[in-house]
Amino acid sequence: MDKSQMRVIPLLVIVAFMAFSIRLVDFSLGLSSLSGSAMAKDETHAAAEAPAESSELAQVAQEMAQMDDGENLSEMHEEEEHAAPSKSTEGIQWRDAKDEVAGVENVRKDVREDYAERRKQLEQKERNLITREALLSAAEQEIDVKYKELLKLRSEIEDLLGQQSEAEKARIDSLVKIYEGMKPKDAARIFDTLDLDVLVAVMSKMSERKLSPILAAMNPERARTVTIMLAEEKQLPELP
Repeated sequence: MDKSQMRVIPLLVIVAFMAFSIRLVDFSLGLSSLSGSAMAKDETHAAAEAPAESSELAQVAQEMAQMDDGENLSEMHEEEEHAAPSKSTEGIQWRDAKDEVAGVENVRKDVREDYAERRKQLEQKERNLITREALLSAAEQEIDVKYKELLKLRSEIEDLLGQQSEAEKARIDSLVKIYEGMKPKDAARIFDTLDLDVLVAVMSKMSERKLSPILAAMNPERARTVTIMLAEEKQLPELP
């Protein structure tokens, strides 16, 4: 039996006792009446007042019961409010402050370790870049040295070619003078046996007046070949 039911029972007892008292009063008044009319009047008046008083008592009892119910509801709400935090906090696992501090320290430790690892990686990349730059610099220096050596070699070759050209020109000029001073038949016999390149180089330097009798005394086929080569050489553009 709960607390609200225990409060309603005394109210019901009081109401029953008051109703019983009213009935007892009515019965006493009925016995003490001297006349039938007076008794009837009193009974009518008591009958009219009894329901009214009973209804008033019932209304009072109902109001008191509602008040008790309201108080019970407020008490129940208060109990639920007090009990609700306990239910809502049942699923929460409370941890000690030391555990929180330890968790924060672990996070800081992980961050420091990750930072240290990333720093090592960056330092390794920097060392690799420095090594590559050193290798590229050494390669550039070596290429520069090779390029300078090639330029020097080219200059030497050009000098040699220039010297050779001068010597070759001097030698050809000397041969031209020799063959121009010979008799045409003697020169023709030698021209028939000379290398074509040397022969064309010598003939291109000789005057036409000296060359004509020599060509006439040469082998016709040899003379025709040399003539074609001389004509082609004159048609070639001069090198700058």
